[in-house]
Amino acid sequence: MTTFPPPSDFNGPHAASLAGCVDLHMHSCLSDGANTPEYLVEWAADLGLKAISLTDHDTTRGIKQAIRRGHELGVEVIPGVEISVKLSGGTFHLLAYFYNPDDTAFEATLRELAAKRETRNRKIVQALTEHGMPITYEEVLQEAGEAVVGRPHIAAVLERKGYVASRQEAFDKWIADDAPCYFEKDTFGPEQALRFVREHKAVPVIAHPIWLNRGGLDKTEEYLKQLKAWGLLGLEAIYPDHDEVWTAGLIEIAQRLGLVVTGGSDYHGGRTKPQVTLGHGEGGGFKVPATVLDGLQAARKAAREAA
Repeated sequence: MTTFPPPSDFNGPHAASLAGCVDLHMHSCLSDGANTPEYLVEWAADLGLKAISLTDHDTTRGIKQAIRRGHELGVEVIPGVEISVKLSGGTFHLLAYFYNPDDTAFEATLRELAAKRETRNRKIVQALTEHGMPITYEEVLQEAGEAVVGRPHIAAVLERKGYVASRQEAFDKWIADDAPCYFEKDTFGPEQALRFVREHKAVPVIAHPIWLNRGGLDKTEEYLKQLKAWGLLGLEAIYPDHDEVWTAGLIEIAQRLGLVVTGGSDYHGGRTKPQVTLGHGEGGGFKVPATVLDGLQAARKAAREAA
C-alpha cells in the first residue's frame, strides 16, 4: 500500500479541509518534481481532491499516465503544461490547460524549447566552472534522470559537491535570474507564446502573477491588459506566495479584465518549496475551491470556438 505524507505534518488542523477542492499546478519527476505522475494522482485521490492538473515544465510526457490513473481513481486530470516565456530581465511562466494530449505538433514545439533549455543549461554549467565550481553536464544529467533538466538539478549538484550549503543558496548566489551564472532561455516571447497556445485550442493562464515583478498590482494589471489583447484567458490568483492582498487584488483584476481565475500549489516535492504540499500552502490556509473549474471550462469552450 502506498503511504502518502500525512497532511497534518504540513497543515495541522486544516488537514481535513481538501475534500472537493482542486490543485491545478504541480510538477512530476519528468520535470523538476520529486514524484511520478501516477503518485501525484494517487495522493490527490487520498486527499479527496476533485481535480488536478499536471503542469510539468515544457513537457507533456507524463500526462497520459496521469489521466489513466485518474480514470481509475475518480480524479479528473486536466492536461496542463508550464511554458517559459521571455520577459525583460528574465522569464515568466504561462500555464496551458486542456491541450489535446494526442497533438503531436504541440509536443514537438515543446521538445524544441527543451533543446534550447539544454543549451542554456550548458552555459550555466560552464559559467559555474569558470567561477571555481567545476561540475560537468553529465553530473547534471545523472541528477535529473528522466526529467527535463533545469536549474534545480544544477543546484542539487552544487550542493552535493559542497560548493553551497543548500539548493536555495545555489539559486540565491549563483543561478537565480539576476545572479552571476544565469543565462536567459531562448524561448517564446509573450505574444508568440499566447498565439501558440491559442492555435492549439488550449487555455493560456498566467502563472503566479506576483512573480511578473511589475512593481505592484496596478502595474501588473496594466501588463495583464496587454497579455489579454494577445490572447490571455486567465490568471492564477490563488497561489501560496500570494498573500490576502494579492489574492483579492488579482481576483478583482480578473473580474475587470474578463479573465478566469485559477489556482494551484506549484507542488514539486523533495527540497523544492518544502513549505508547500499537494493542495496545501504553508500553514494550511491555502486551498483552491472546485468552483474555479466552471470558469476554466468556459474558457476551454471559448478557446476551441476561437481557434
